[in-house]
Amino acid sequence: MDRPNFKAKIKMKIKTKSQITLLMIVGLVLFIVVGLLFYLSKLTVKKPAQQNVKETQETAIEIQPIKEFVTQCLDKTAKDSLYLLGKQGGYIYTDQGGTLRRFSNLDEGIFFIKYNKFDVVYNIKKTGLYAQQPYSTFVPSYPWPIFPYRSANFNSKTFEGIFGISNMPPLNASGGSHSIQTQMETYIDSNLPRCLDFTPFKDYDIVAEKSKTKIILGSKDLSVKSEIPIKATNAITKESSQLKDFSTNLNFRLKDFYYYARELIENDIGNIKFNIRDNKNNKETYNVKVIENVYANDDLISVKDSSFLINSQPFEYIFARQNRIPALYFIKKSYLEFPKDYLIKKEDLIQDSELDAEDPDEDKTSITIKALLSNPNLPTKLDRPYIQFKVEVSDGKFSDYQIITAARENE
Repeated sequence: MDRPNFKAKIKMKIKTKSQITLLMIVGLVLFIVVGLLFYLSKLTVKKPAQQNVKETQETAIEIQPIKEFVTQCLDKTAKDSLYLLGKQGGYIYTDQGGTLRRFSNLDEGIFFIKYNKFDVVYNIKKTGLYAQQPYSTFVPSYPWPIFPYRSANFNSKTFEGIFGISNMPPLNASGGSHSIQTQMETYIDSNLPRCLDFTPFKDYDIVAEKSKTKIILGSKDLSVKSEIPIKATNAITKESSQLKDFSTNLNFRLKDFYYYARELIENDIGNIKFNIRDNKNNKETYNVKVIENVYANDDLISVKDSSFLINSQPFEYIFARQNRIPALYFIKKSYLEFPKDYLIKKEDLIQDSELDAEDPDEDKTSITIKALLSNPNLPTKLDRPYIQFKVEVSDGKFSDYQIITAARENE
């Protein structure tokens, strides 16, 4: 009775083991299939990624000439802005891409001088109508009533005062309108499109948007950074590349040069004895030259820096200087007494004073002494109660004077 049940149990065990073995085989196959699919999928993803990297590298190499071309244009336009600033007294006119409105031709001699086809702005102008005491802009009190003496005891002299106004533009935008920095930035953004002619790049369709430039004035150089959104599309593959940030450095110590030129101007308007052409004022690479009487008696001042070249020539900063009034030394006695019919000579009028004068523009001056309302020449006989004499210094255009009265004794 028990044998059939025993056989059935053996068959059931064998069947169960077969099922387990089959399941293990199926699981192993599935594992291999899934692993293979995972490997193939990673391989498929990796190849396009590698291909994209390769294509990006190739594209970057292809558009490199475009980037270099734009950088060269930026460099050239920056140098052009410096060239114009130098030739025009630190200013670029709006019709050139700058910030200063162009003057009328009738304004020559007031705001600018024409020189070599450039309108050169005055950086040194005559003093205004009024000056703070003790200074005066009106003759004969100019530049102060007892020039060059500090006080009425006449024991010391000074030659520092107010002998003009500086019209040099500020260096940085923070210093005010028409700064060197702002004018360069404005000029570059206005003129860069003229340089960016992409016709040589026939394999690309190139579109450039308006630039936004920033000038950074370093201690040793001048950095020009410009954002210029550019899209370059390959005409064949239709692949596009984006360019934006461009920069160039000019090996020019603009800050040093600017402060040197400004110091020249400040000394020239602040000290009547300062000679702007004096070689002792020059640094090793700088050269200062005065071009005299370019417009009437007005001069041009040229300052060159041989360490920085534009178009193979040293950078040159030229500015105009208005002619200013010479100053007569104060004659200490303005009222003198002599006997009747005394023959008055020059020495009698001057006595213990210096017959001298200074000119802020280093112009040649002449001093004359003439009698008013009588024989103007010396010596002159004192044949009336008094005679007034005019002692005058002139540079050929402007003059300063003092009136000396010679009177009879006891009259």
